[in-house]
Amino acid sequence: MEKYVSFMTCADFIVSTPDYFRYNPADEFITPEQIEEIAANTKSSLSGTGYAVRKPVYLWMTEDALRQDYARYESAEQLDSHMSRMEHRGDMVMGDTRIEALDNSLFDKLQVFDGDISPMLEPNNNAIAIAVSLDDYGNLPNPEYYPKVGDTITATYADDVKYIDSRTGELRTEDTPEEYFQEKLYGARDVEYTVCALVELPYSMSYRYGGIGYETVLSVDTAQRDSGGAAIPMLYLFDTADDADEAEAEQYLSKLTAGEFSPLMYESKATARSEFAQFRQMFLLVGGILCAIIGLVGLLNFFNAMMTSILSRRREFAVLQAVGMTNRQLKTMLIYEGLFYAMSSVSAAFILSLAVGPLAGKMLGSMFWFFEYRFTILPVLLTIPVFLLLGWLIPCMMYDNAAKCSVVEQLRDAQ
Repeated sequence: MEKYVSFMTCADFIVSTPDYFRYNPADEFITPEQIEEIAANTKSSLSGTGYAVRKPVYLWMTEDALRQDYARYESAEQLDSHMSRMEHRGDMVMGDTRIEALDNSLFDKLQVFDGDISPMLEPNNNAIAIAVSLDDYGNLPNPEYYPKVGDTITATYADDVKYIDSRTGELRTEDTPEEYFQEKLYGARDVEYTVCALVELPYSMSYRYGGIGYETVLSVDTAQRDSGGAAIPMLYLFDTADDADEAEAEQYLSKLTAGEFSPLMYESKATARSEFAQFRQMFLLVGGILCAIIGLVGLLNFFNAMMTSILSRRREFAVLQAVGMTNRQLKTMLIYEGLFYAMSSVSAAFILSLAVGPLAGKMLGSMFWFFEYRFTILPVLLTIPVFLLLGWLIPCMMYDNAAKCSVVEQLRDAQ
C-alpha cells in the first residue's frame, strides 16, 4: 500500500483550488491568506508552497530534443514546417517550458536522478533543475533528450506574446494560414542558468499536465527575481508529525473544503489509502471468486478420483475379504489411501505454488507497478483440513455403502 500511496501523493496533505486538481489553467490558485489560515490551524513537521510562474517564458533547447516532443503530435512534413517557423539561435530552438518554483523546504521532496540540488538553496543563485520523466520502475527511458548536469541553458522571459503573420510581420488575422503563424515576444529578456541536477518532480506537486519542452524547477527567490514577481502560489503541502496530528488536520480540511462551491480542495494520504483499499477490494473480490471456482473444480475432481478408484476396485476388495481380510482392515486401508491422496494433492499444490508463484508475481509486477509478490503458505495450510476430511469421509461413505452386500454379491456384481 505504501508504494502506491507514496506514488499518488508526496505529502500528507496537498491543498489548492479545484482548478489545480482538475488541470484547469488559472490566473490564481491558493492565496497567501488561505495558506496562512491553514498553517495556523494545523500542526506540521514540514510545510511549503509550490509556485507557478505566470509569465511567458521559453527555454532554448536543441532542435533534436524539440523534434522528439512535436513528433508525438505531428507528421514529418508538419514537423519540418513547424521547425522552420520557430526562432533559432544556431542549433538551438526556442521551446516552451513550464517553470515551477519551490520553497526551500520542499526540495527534500525531489528525487535527484543526477547532480546536486544544493546550489539552488544558495542566495542569488542561477541554478536550475530539469524535471525528468521516469517510468513506473524508476528508469529514465530517454536520457539523450535532457541537457547534461553542468550545461548552461538560456531562458527567455517576455512581458507579452503575440502571433504575427510571418509574411507581413503584422498581427495575424482569422484569414492567416496556420503555417504562417509566428510568435513575437515583447519585453523579452534572457537569463542564463546552470543545470545543477536532473530530478524527478513528484506528479502530485507539479503542474499535473504535460506539454512541449522541458519542465524545470527553480527556487522561489530566483523565480521571483527573474520573472519580475510573476511566481504565484499554486499549492500548499505539509506533513504531520504523527497519526494524531494527521487525523486532526484531516478533520479540519474536510470541514474547510466542504460544500460544492468551496474555493479549496485537498488531497491526503488518507484519501490515497482509501482509493487503494477500494482497488484492493476489487482484486480480492474478483480473485476470490476465481479461486473459489477453481477450488470447487479441484475438490470435485478429487472427489471423483476417489470414488472412481474405489468403484473400479470392487472385485479386488471382495477377493481380499474372501481370503480373510476383515471389514475393519479393509476400511482402514481405504482411509489410509484416501489420506495419502489428500496429502499428495496438498504437497503437489505446495510445490506448484513455490514454482509458479514467483513467475506469476513477476508477470503481475510488470502489469501493476505497485504490486509486490510475497509468498504465503496460509492458503495451502487452509486446504489441508478440507482434503484430510474428504480423504477420510469418501472412503468411509463408499465402503459403508458397499458393505451392505455380502462378499458373494459383491463378486457377482463386479463380474
